Amino acid sequence: MRKLLTFAITALAAVAVACSGGTPPAQEPAAAAATPLTIDVPVVTAARGTIEQSLDLSGTLAPRARVAVKPRLPGTLERVLVDIGDPVTAGQPVATLDRREIDAQADAATAAVAVARAGLDTAEASLANALLEFDRAKVLFDKGALPRQRLDGAQTAHRAAMAQRDLATATLAQAEAAQRRAREFQRDTTLTSPVTGYVVERNYDPGAMPSDRPVVVVADLRQMKLEAGVSELEAGRLRPGMKARVDVQAKPGQVFEAEVANIAPEVSERNRQFRVELRVPNDDRLLLSGMYAAARIIESDQADALLVPTDAIVTRDGVRMAIRIDGDQAVPVPVTEGARDGRRIQVLSGLKAGDQVLADAKRPIAPGTRVRPVPVQ
Repeated sequence: MRKLLTFAITALAAVAVACSGGTPPAQEPAAAAATPLTIDVPVVTAARGTIEQSLDLSGTLAPRARVAVKPRLPGTLERVLVDIGDPVTAGQPVATLDRREIDAQADAATAAVAVARAGLDTAEASLANALLEFDRAKVLFDKGALPRQRLDGAQTAHRAAMAQRDLATATLAQAEAAQRRAREFQRDTTLTSPVTGYVVERNYDPGAMPSDRPVVVVADLRQMKLEAGVSELEAGRLRPGMKARVDVQAKPGQVFEAEVANIAPEVSERNRQFRVELRVPNDDRLLLSGMYAAARIIESDQADALLVPTDAIVTRDGVRMAIRIDGDQAVPVPVTEGARDGRRIQVLSGLKAGDQVLADAKRPIAPGTRVRPVPVQ
């Protein structure tokens, strides 16, 4: 019954259309075909130029020499002759200790030396007299005018005088050693700077008794050092004497020349890195200890190299690749890299001069998406 009703309704509709002289309306598709999406993407052009093979390091500047000045003797500070920021030269006094007791000990040592010298003079006089007596006794004994007992007595006296002379000589040497030590104590009461530089730390005032901390700290700021860690591969490319350029955060716009001074011959067990030390001349004292600095070590120059920005190459599934723009499509292209300077990378294969590549290769683009390149200046 339902089928007959459906057929009747359809027939009536056909008759109505025929009577109206029209044509049946076209049936619209269930879903319109999707139009491909076009997006704007920033692109850069692979171009030839010169690139420096370099290695970037960063760290904190420190003086090449930084020496803590401590007293060798316990005592009270009598004077502190310098303050923070004062320039000093090697050997210049920076502080003194109260030396009254040490001076008294030095005077006693000097007196002991005088006594010992007098004792030596007496012993030598006694020895000379004993030698004379022994010679006389021997002459008389040889003539038969002196018994053997008297000769033996003179010989014994001579030996005793020699022993006294040797004892007096040793006593004098001991007294002189004590005097030298006392004079060293006197010198040690004056604290001197072992290096030429500037006072960067002062911890005590006159009247204090120094303990664990140094009285002052002197830093040689004429040359700064920058220490950083590098990997095994990077350390193998470096050698002492290589030039570097240093940018200091506190000195924007200024570039300081430096060179590689030392490379540690042993890897650190803590981070598996080799320590590298750069030396930065600082005759104008523009650089201060503790400033943050970034250094670029120049390894070599590559002329006529095909270059793209570092962000234009990304690692996907373990392969280094760039995203090349072909018409309105973004196509991943495997590349082989060469030198890099921190901003640009040399492309050895995979691209040619004039190719447009995605400026940021990490940007996700769905397959089949149309792109409209927008050059990045």
